[in-house]
Amino acid sequence: MFSRLSARVRRTAAWRLSAVATAVFALGTAAVFVAAYLMLAASIQQRGDNWLDAEAASLADMAATAPREALTQEFAREASELANRRLSAPSEPEDAKESVVFFALLDRHGTPLLVHAPATWREILPALDTPHNRPGPPRSVTVPGWEYPMRVVSCALKDGNVLLVGESLRGDQQLLDETSQSLAWMWVGVTVCGFAVSWFSIHRVLSRVNAITEVAAAIQPDQLGRRLPEERHGDEIARLVATFNVMLDRIETSITQMRAIGDSVAHDLRSPVTAIRGSLEMALTSPNDGQVRERVASALEGLDKLSALLDATLDATEAEAGALRLRRTRLDVCALAEDVVELYLPAAQDRGLELNLRAPAPVEVWADESLLRRALTNLLDNAMAHLPSGCRVEVAVTGAARRAQISVTDNGPGFPAEIRDRAFDRFVRGRRSEGTGLGLALVRATALVHGGTVRLGQPPGGGSMIEIEIPAAAPETPTGG
Repeated sequence: MFSRLSARVRRTAAWRLSAVATAVFALGTAAVFVAAYLMLAASIQQRGDNWLDAEAASLADMAATAPREALTQEFAREASELANRRLSAPSEPEDAKESVVFFALLDRHGTPLLVHAPATWREILPALDTPHNRPGPPRSVTVPGWEYPMRVVSCALKDGNVLLVGESLRGDQQLLDETSQSLAWMWVGVTVCGFAVSWFSIHRVLSRVNAITEVAAAIQPDQLGRRLPEERHGDEIARLVATFNVMLDRIETSITQMRAIGDSVAHDLRSPVTAIRGSLEMALTSPNDGQVRERVASALEGLDKLSALLDATLDATEAEAGALRLRRTRLDVCALAEDVVELYLPAAQDRGLELNLRAPAPVEVWADESLLRRALTNLLDNAMAHLPSGCRVEVAVTGAARRAQISVTDNGPGFPAEIRDRAFDRFVRGRRSEGTGLGLALVRATALVHGGTVRLGQPPGGGSMIEIEIPAAAPETPTGG
């Protein structure tokens, strides 16, 4: 059971992230401890070398002027003083054997003239070959059979003799060994503590992510209103929770709209399908050829309306979703508006409407001509269908601040209050409207897909104003020859 639990824990992201963080932390602390050890070893060696150099220089000056008896006494005094400075005596015989300091005066051939050393001098002397007797900085001398080397410095005298001062490195090496063991245990403890802290911290953070996963997995089609409890930490996880909730809000809104659109489409399709079926049934039972043609023509007209409804629904849906393919060209909106107004001018005159165009200067945009033309014709279709005789309709095109504005203003009764805030939603119609409720939705989708906006306003004198605003085309840069 424990093995299964440990295997499951090792597969978690918290374990992997903690292991990586701990490995990096362990390497960093190991590098710090190694650097500290090397600095301590260098400091200890420098301290010993300084003492050896000072002792050798002092004794060399004394040997040049004082008799050998005085030099012997000085050797003994220095050895006694050094022994008194030691903190503790070696506990093991082998350690006592190697805990030595010696002073020696050798002739130019290496023969001892004056020596103050313990009984182990006989083991040290063979290791002091000719290179070690040469004057120079302190150097390490390996004594056969000894665990630790000795540090020896030599000083040449004016009479050709050589003064040697040496000290065993046993105490320094044992101090460094104990220090390295302490640092190793400290490194192990720090690494274990670092892993524990890392695992606890990462596990705590990832548990919040796991809560998001559980909520996302538990959401069913009939539970779209479920949300994550938002936190007040203000950190990345809290922002993730907030973003996740916003995403759920959008999904719920989209699905609600899809259901509403499906209901509206089903409702709007029922009437034309029923009418088409009725016309065809009457055509089958009618003995008169003229009535058959009339019924078939009526059915075809119903099919055309049905096809237009489906096309408008698909176009509005694709445009709002940003999936509509645009065929952008550099387009003069003023010329486009002039063509559309000229096309609708006879129909406006037949209905007793005054239709005007105000386009003082060309305004170029980078847009889909057919989609923009369709949006403008939808606005004029609404005006033709809902404005009473005697009203005035004005189409205006202006450009300012790198934006192009197309507005359709009338002085009619305006939009009913109950649909004013939802005028651009799909399938929203007034009580007396016989349209599909998709015209203004397509206008809004056209503006959005071009990176623009659309708004419904009310002029001071009454009526309504619908304004489309899209980015203007960048001016062409002239090329020089």
